Amino acid sequence: MSLFLYCKGSGLTWLREGRLPFVDADTLIDPFVANAPMKQPDGVAAVSEEEYRAELKSQYQALPDALSSLMTFEYFIEQAAQKRASIEAQIRQRSIPDAISLSAKQRKSLTVLGLYERGDNTMLWQYHADNHRGMVMELDQTHEFFTHKQYRGDPQLFIPVKYTQERPLKLKETHPFSPLFTRGEHYQSEREWRIIRPVSVADKSMDFEGQKVYLHRMPTAIIKSVTLGALMSGVLKKSILNLMKSDLRYRHIPVFGSYLDASQYQIHRIQEN
Repeated sequence: MSLFLYCKGSGLTWLREGRLPFVDADTLIDPFVANAPMKQPDGVAAVSEEEYRAELKSQYQALPDALSSLMTFEYFIEQAAQKRASIEAQIRQRSIPDAISLSAKQRKSLTVLGLYERGDNTMLWQYHADNHRGMVMELDQTHEFFTHKQYRGDPQLFIPVKYTQERPLKLKETHPFSPLFTRGEHYQSEREWRIIRPVSVADKSMDFEGQKVYLHRMPTAIIKSVTLGALMSGVLKKSILNLMKSDLRYRHIPVFGSYLDASQYQIHRIQEN
């Protein structure tokens, strides 16, 4: 099975390095990961009489003995009626679990690599491969580089992104990093997988095109093919082809060009070497 890494012209750099580029989670620029300011739900949920009395019972039982001995529970209910609106607001607030978000520290300490199930998605070519001027690497998703539960002694997580309109909530059974593996339904055509590793396990970091990149040395065996963009410049295309032919690490790996279908919005891969 294969997954695909969409690259800009930087793909040539990653091949020369023999490394895959991870970015810190902050670089995703996803407001749902950072939990930007939120709008509260419209309308006011009704609080049942049972919920209200249960809340008052809990408050009454929490009173010091010196106070609870001076009044009955029914008297406590009568006095609480004056503050019923604020008590109900507290009940509603607790009944709505908060959406999970990652702190700034977590976003800076985790690195992410996004891979995709298809290498011919024109939208991904546009947005992640410099409008068809970049390239795509086909990678073996069954290799232990991805599937092993640890990388260089630290845990790693490698799972497909879940697409849903419901944000992950702060519940006991919800993974604390789930915002990194959950996106809205309108992204589902991307069919993305993500691998998360701590910043500390990168064997090299560099500033590249205005952002910090964390590089992880990859076994050559995980590369199954390279596909060049339909609008790639002749200079870049020549550089990549020369590298793939001359570098002993890559001589066995096929290189494809992207060619447009004559009658449909579809890309075909045709082998170049």
